[in-house]
Amino acid sequence: MRVVGGEWKGRPIAAPAGRQTRPTSDKVREAVFGMLGALTGPLDQPSSAADEPAGAPIAVRASSSGPLAGHAVLDLFAGSGALGIEALSRGAATCTFVEADRAALHRVRRNLARLGVDAARSPRVRVVAGDACRALQADARRGARYTLVLVDPPYAAYDGVRPQLERLLPPVLSAGALLVVETAAGTAAGLPWPVLREKRYGDTRVTVLAPGEDDDGVASEHEAPSE
Repeated sequence: MRVVGGEWKGRPIAAPAGRQTRPTSDKVREAVFGMLGALTGPLDQPSSAADEPAGAPIAVRASSSGPLAGHAVLDLFAGSGALGIEALSRGAATCTFVEADRAALHRVRRNLARLGVDAARSPRVRVVAGDACRALQADARRGARYTLVLVDPPYAAYDGVRPQLERLLPPVLSAGALLVVETAAGTAAGLPWPVLREKRYGDTRVTVLAPGEDDDGVASEHEAPSE
């Protein structure tokens, strides 16, 4: 796998060994961030490299450019971290990676390190070991807010996770936040928020939703399966 766009375009990233993690393919990641580029834009960033702690590595200083500049991203069920890394490469100000599997967590940290990002020290990155639902509850308690949430659980687990997402996501979302859900091609996201885009790529369905937005005036795009 490789980063498909932004500052780290073309840089390699690796999936954890074994079959416990199903990494999002380069093609699907490119499609996801293409959709996001059409739906969102940079946010104002109060911070700059000059505001960061002394000694912060240049590689992790917040980018002032890119389609996701200024966004606070949450990568749930992070796996290899490919989706969150893609967001950072495209200018996201911060990304929180949440993953329960130990091997996958190790791979997230290794992938970040290969890009020059120290997961333990970077002001842009937080890696959380544990259950996604508990992580959402903890973020709500500490007042965390995200502008973009990426959700890619194991396909077989999605039906069990969906009600928890419906209940636990709203308290951690900023106004106008976007939610990206990846499921099996035959499984709808099934969440009670307007669908902005929905596309299928082989055995994968990607749905972009706007939690908290009214249905009026929202343009939906539903496409037939594509290769």
